[in-house]
Amino acid sequence: MRVGRIWAQIRAIAKRSLALLFVVACSTSVGAELRPGTSAEFKAELPDELRTLAGRGQLSPVTHALVTIAVPANFEAGREWPVLVVNAYFAGAHLNRGLLHAYSETALAAGWIAIAADPAPEVPREQDEVPLRYALDKAALGALEAVWPRARKAPLAFGGFSAGAMYSGWLAAAFAKEGRNIIGMYLAGIPQNTVLDAARELNLLNEPYRRVPIFLQSGETDEIATMADHRRLQDELRRAGFQNVRIEYFPGPHTTPSASGAGLVCGDRDAVRAIAVRFTRVTTLRAGLPVCPTRIRAPRGPNGLRSPLLRTCSGEIRAASRSGSAPCAPRRKAAGTRRASC
Repeated sequence: MRVGRIWAQIRAIAKRSLALLFVVACSTSVGAELRPGTSAEFKAELPDELRTLAGRGQLSPVTHALVTIAVPANFEAGREWPVLVVNAYFAGAHLNRGLLHAYSETALAAGWIAIAADPAPEVPREQDEVPLRYALDKAALGALEAVWPRARKAPLAFGGFSAGAMYSGWLAAAFAKEGRNIIGMYLAGIPQNTVLDAARELNLLNEPYRRVPIFLQSGETDEIATMADHRRLQDELRRAGFQNVRIEYFPGPHTTPSASGAGLVCGDRDAVRAIAVRFTRVTTLRAGLPVCPTRIRAPRGPNGLRSPLLRTCSGEIRAASRSGSAPCAPRRKAAGTRRASC
């Protein structure tokens, strides 16, 4: 993943962040509205400044961002909501928005807004780099602000799989540098420590940033980003002073469940969702936000029963919502999953 001098441009753009968000918001095609419990599609035009950034000094052929925004069933525009920004391993074939749909059930049930953006027109893989992802996510946040003005100050978390997790490490740092409140990173199958690389590059090794909760997720049979790779990454982050790094494993290879669950058997999918439940809970608790205002329903397996782990998680989260506090992790865990301390 090449970055180089692009950070000088990102720093310059960060100084004009609010102005650019306003431009993107004004250029967003608002043909839909945010309806509780649903997702909406938007088309946001990229300003020339973002196109030049995405094209590394030349005007990128990408003219628009195709944005999906999903909101919880109890969404109210007048209150604060955390926002999960999703990135897939490749910004083509609508994969970013596809991964959003895979994550959205858990995120929305836990009281999060989820957003993702894909380029229009599509780009070849060699042009899919950090600057393009930054421009797309900037456009996605601008589109969200066009229909929900409180998005300008909403707390952000970044999540993704494989190269999307690597991009998320860079993007969290870039948006933190421009003053956004970063409350978490959900990094699944991440083969390289971009969190530390980006923090060093942008001089973000400060106490607030090192307190951001970081969840690492690894498949037990992953041969691309192995369990050992994730343990090494966790050790590197802890040695650098990151205080809330957590690694969890699930039975499976280097893959993530699609919206339909293809690619993982039901038990594995439940384990992945349970890890995501814990991520949303820990990050919202540490950010001082309401915990899981809606009920989480575990998916049924082939035998018609719901996952015991997810039933336990959802019950504990609902109890936490009433009491205002919650334990760091559920009391029960599924076979094949292990957790480290928060």
